Amino acid sequence: MVIAGLLDSARAHGVAPSVVVRKHDDAVLGYCGLIVGRSSIAEPELAFELFARDHGQGYATEAAAAVVQAAERTGRARLWSTVRTWNAPSFRVLQKLGFRREHSVWDDRGELVWNSLDLASQ
Repeated sequence: MVIAGLLDSARAHGVAPSVVVRKHDDAVLGYCGLIVGRSSIAEPELAFELFARDHGQGYATEAAAAVVQAAERTGRARLWSTVRTWNAPSFRVLQKLGFRREHSVWDDRGELVWNSLDLASQ
């Protein structure tokens, strides 16, 4: 169902995450890309998730940096990323890319932190 939703969003908005593949052996590591998610097509969300076995090796930072660079080339002014408070590795990736914490919201799953990156100042 998740994949079907991503495909529907890609058709509707023209943005979707891509599979992250390691260069030297073509191993699938996870996904990374822009989604509309909780945001908008003008200011989409950066979304990424890698398999636990591939954490801590810089793959998420490398993939996310490439997506940010591509988003800059489209003329977008800002990107968002929402992260649950327990996800310290994702916060580290976002910090390396220059994202800053904006505000939090709470739902039945707990706190969700909104982070933004101003592409105009890059």
